[in-house]
Amino acid sequence: MPSHPPFFFCVCPDPWMLQREIQRRVRGAGCEDWSRTTYWADEPLDSGFWTSLAMPGLMSLLGKGRIVVLRRANALTVKVWSDLEPLLRKSKPDLWTFFCLEGEWKGKSPAVPAVLAKQPFFRAAQQRQWVWQSPGMTPQSLHAELKSWATRQGITFAPNVGERLAELLPLDGARFGNELQKLELALGDRRRLEVSDLGLLGEPTILDNFAFLRGILQSPTNLKVWQTVLLDKEAASSGMLMPVLGLLQREMRILWLLNAGEDGAVSLPPSFKSEKKRLAASMGEAGITRIIDCVFQAETDLKSGNKQADQILEFLVSSLSSTSGVRS
Repeated sequence: MPSHPPFFFCVCPDPWMLQREIQRRVRGAGCEDWSRTTYWADEPLDSGFWTSLAMPGLMSLLGKGRIVVLRRANALTVKVWSDLEPLLRKSKPDLWTFFCLEGEWKGKSPAVPAVLAKQPFFRAAQQRQWVWQSPGMTPQSLHAELKSWATRQGITFAPNVGERLAELLPLDGARFGNELQKLELALGDRRRLEVSDLGLLGEPTILDNFAFLRGILQSPTNLKVWQTVLLDKEAASSGMLMPVLGLLQREMRILWLLNAGEDGAVSLPPSFKSEKKRLAASMGEAGITRIIDCVFQAETDLKSGNKQADQILEFLVSSLSSTSGVRS
């Protein structure tokens, strides 16, 4: 089993930055192939959450570990934190639990609930540096993020363009990432950002449906693939969820037909049809059925009002992460 802390606290109000930090730590620990389940602390925690924490060794028998992410953990009650204390005392090699504290910071003070700050396991996490803290995207951190992005991409700025770009970018992780991705696509092979490129900022992103589908199936936890919809509060509230579900429904019908040999029932250009047929073959009937069931559950939760849009998007990521048999 890879080496990792038994639990970890992420203290940040920006969901996109939270997800990125979790991914970075999971990748750094060599746990990318572990299964991942997300729970939400602002709704009743089901038995699966408690079983994961109370029953060590179940997943290691299968040669695989489990990552449990508890979103909005700042909403937990005094009783729940107290119930968690004995479960977190013992390290479990096949389990890594992330607690996401997503309250807004007051000035420079991290939003850590007073009841949690008193818990022995949180004090131990602080001493062992099992806590990551960020106030979210601020003007200062935005400049640092922008500089880091430019360095990774090998991008330089025309005179004054870097400063103007920093003024235009939003202080929201998901939207910030979306805007940079648009600039990357616009630049192509160019490595110098000109003032004329800044006109792209704020324009809606054009989503290539099949590229999006293929991306989430081949690498469902890749943040770049999901960043136009996942945890973007504006996208969720404006109805982005329904197009995503509609896209998945439509593509699953096509892949089902192609996997069943009903090529004649699918009207697509030959090159598109061949690519989708390869994807259908790599998924197989079981993989396609699993995603159809996932979409049905997401639709049910949406129509019943049982979950909010961002919760359902997170459920989709978690469910697609467990979809096997898709090869790149």
